[in-house]
Amino acid sequence: MPKHTPYEKQLSIIYLATALPLLLMLIIAMLYSQVSVWLIALCALLGAIVITWSCIRVKQKVVYQLRTQTNLIEALAQGDYTLRARAGKGEQELAPLFNAINRLAQQLSAQRWQSAESQQLVQTVLEHIDVAILAIDDNQQIALFNPAAQTLFSLSPHKIANALPKELHIVNQLEEGQSQVIELPIALQTKRYNLHVEQYMREGKTYKLVFITDVHSLLRSEQRHAWQRLIKVMSHEINNSLSPIASISQTLVKIVNKQIDSPIKNSITDNLEFIQKRASDLGKFIESYHQLARLPEPNCQAHSLKELIANCQKPFNDCLFNIIPKDDVILLIDSWQFEQLFINLFKNAQDASAQLKHTCQIDIDWQISNKRIRVHICDNGGGIKNSDNLFVPFYSTKQHGSGIGLVLCQQIAEAHQGRLSLHNRVDKTGCCALLDLPYTAA
Repeated sequence: MPKHTPYEKQLSIIYLATALPLLLMLIIAMLYSQVSVWLIALCALLGAIVITWSCIRVKQKVVYQLRTQTNLIEALAQGDYTLRARAGKGEQELAPLFNAINRLAQQLSAQRWQSAESQQLVQTVLEHIDVAILAIDDNQQIALFNPAAQTLFSLSPHKIANALPKELHIVNQLEEGQSQVIELPIALQTKRYNLHVEQYMREGKTYKLVFITDVHSLLRSEQRHAWQRLIKVMSHEINNSLSPIASISQTLVKIVNKQIDSPIKNSITDNLEFIQKRASDLGKFIESYHQLARLPEPNCQAHSLKELIANCQKPFNDCLFNIIPKDDVILLIDSWQFEQLFINLFKNAQDASAQLKHTCQIDIDWQISNKRIRVHICDNGGGIKNSDNLFVPFYSTKQHGSGIGLVLCQQIAEAHQGRLSLHNRVDKTGCCALLDLPYTAA
């Protein structure tokens, strides 16, 4: 392989190949003209000095300009856009080149700031959006996830890669741009999520990008509004009929008592009073359901959880309460609504124990994790036989139940951006109510 000659040396050789023949021709011409030897020697010496000095200067200028431009471009490659080039005296021909390099540095600097701002915006959105986002590689490993996904699936940020949860293996069946609604059991709660799959490239590798949106809250909200509208219509129509029935029955009782004196008087009066009583009871029954349609917005203030539970224990003197945590927590809630929630849950626990003729025992525990507090209220009753209709209005397994207790509790929890769910105890017989709420330390 031939040895490479440096660029600046090539320029020196070209310069010498141009200047030296001219000096030699001058010396030869002076010899033929029989000019003094001393004059010829002086001209040769001066010519050699001038040629050598010019060659060195050409090489210095070339090397200087090449190094300057190399340093500028290398700085751009390293991400340093602060250096600028400037043409010196007698170097105006290089000004267009230096101006082009300076404009390139300015454009790259502006693009870097725009890219940094865009990345900061995307990072902020990923950290605060409530949609769980996962990037999955070909080995079914999670290569990227946002805080919402970390909280949802309890992913570890310290691991190089987290394995894809079994519940999400369905994403392998989805192509780019497809969506599907699935149910995921998360922290003893089953909720519905919408999965949407896209693809993106990074460092030559293809990743699946999965967006997991909680649609359970939206569906629950629409369901609650539908029940509220239905209850309002039913309450209005039934009350319009019950009020005249009760009024007419009362009037007929008075008329019968004044004008009729026969053996059937007592029977007629009893029947009319029964109609009046049933109309009145039905009106109260409808009024209890009307609570679901007019639950006010919560007036949230700081309250002690232990103190709140202690206040709700008073009507249940025959129950044994076992509060496991020692440390109290302060919640930002509507105390009146939460007292109603706890009383309803305690009443259900009392009734469940009474059906088995057990002494009512209620275990209460809470844990704080990922800015959420989970309150467990467990009883020693018979447990849940059918969980499909737990939160359906008008449905009750009790003989004299109204079917609004659990629905009202769930509505109160959702009004505080929380959720209420029920499940059977694993360790022993009974049922547990799980109250999941947002928590911010005071």
